[in-house]
Amino acid sequence: MISEFFSASFSLSMLPARLAVRNTKATFQAIRDLPTMMKNAPFEMYQSREEAQVLMAQLMSRIDQQLGCDPANLSSQEREMIVGRELAMAEQHLGQSLINMLTACRVLTAKPSRVIEHGPADRID
Repeated sequence: MISEFFSASFSLSMLPARLAVRNTKATFQAIRDLPTMMKNAPFEMYQSREEAQVLMAQLMSRIDQQLGCDPANLSSQEREMIVGRELAMAEQHLGQSLINMLTACRVLTAKPSRVIEHGPADRID
């Protein structure tokens, strides 16, 4: 019993040291791999920029299709009407998503306020 207690206390006392060694290994490995990662970084940034440009072009094309024409060809009255409608819809969606998030937070943080008590179960044969 004493030997188990001593062994457990020794393991607990060595835990910070073991974690420090593991973190040090991970740090040295990250420092060792840093030059390789930095060589690939410009290519990855360029590639992600191209992907973002393609995605934005697709989104703008879809918006133009929904409008039915190029927005540059719209009159100022049509622009105001479309902008007002779209902003009202965005406000409604944001308001509803805020309510949804608050509902989710309320449900997740609610503590049970009452305990339902029931008597002994009846056995059905």
